[in-house]
Amino acid sequence: MYMHSLSEPARPHVAVAESPALVFRTALDGAASMAWRNRRVRVDEDAWLLLDGGEACTVQIEPEVRTRLLIVAVSRAERDAAFAAGAGTKPGGVDEASRPDDDANIGTGIDDPTGFGFAENLRSRDSPAGLRLLAIARGRAAGRSPSAERADRIALVQEAIVEELALRRRAARIDCVKLATREQLLRRILLAADFIASHHDEPLSLDEMARAASLSRFHFVRLFSLVLRETPHAFLLRKRTAVARRHLAVGGACSEAATRAGFGSRSALFRNLRKTDLNATGHESCFLSA
Repeated sequence: MYMHSLSEPARPHVAVAESPALVFRTALDGAASMAWRNRRVRVDEDAWLLLDGGEACTVQIEPEVRTRLLIVAVSRAERDAAFAAGAGTKPGGVDEASRPDDDANIGTGIDDPTGFGFAENLRSRDSPAGLRLLAIARGRAAGRSPSAERADRIALVQEAIVEELALRRRAARIDCVKLATREQLLRRILLAADFIASHHDEPLSLDEMARAASLSRFHFVRLFSLVLRETPHAFLLRKRTAVARRHLAVGGACSEAATRAGFGSRSALFRNLRKTDLNATGHESCFLSA
């Protein structure tokens, strides 16, 4: 599919002149391929991405699909305010009492913004941070000023911290003697998850998924299920189903929905939708024409 590169849009909602500390990106409509260093992922309406503010990111959009991107740049002062609150103020905060006793299981730096690293991987838009991004988008559409948005940006960072800590707690289940080994295995699993989400519209075998993680099939399935709480196949089907439902909800053709989602055929799409939700918008017409 032909794609073309764009310079990343200006960031009109940055409240300060210096470079931002963090930058959140998501697609409100359509999808875009985002590349930095040696990484490339496809960000669509299911996912958001968080990178360091100093990270150069190249954006590629599909010209035949209407795409709207949301970019939320967080200043250093806003990031520091989120950490100063201890990531424990509601909504979406972490209660100190709920933190693991063993800090080695989740890494260090929770009290130090400059020492706390976020995984550079796709995150779900169904999460509190993802929903916060949508709230920010609605505020911008209503003409809200950058200063009025500040509280939401701080809360967004807090919610991202919560998600990062939850991810680290799940990674702590990986049975490894060395913390560095556990962190490397987590990184491999997240790379594979990004690969699946970014290539869901292609035929994907378990071998290809495991290669993306540089793991054997057995260890890949075991670790993927442990960290992400579902099998790679279930992860892929859930992604494809979300894409298909989104296309059907706006009146798209069933055959095109099957192709865009990666099901390959209308019959495969129908079978999967029947297993999940027969009453979802737009599905009934597909069943009747099957």
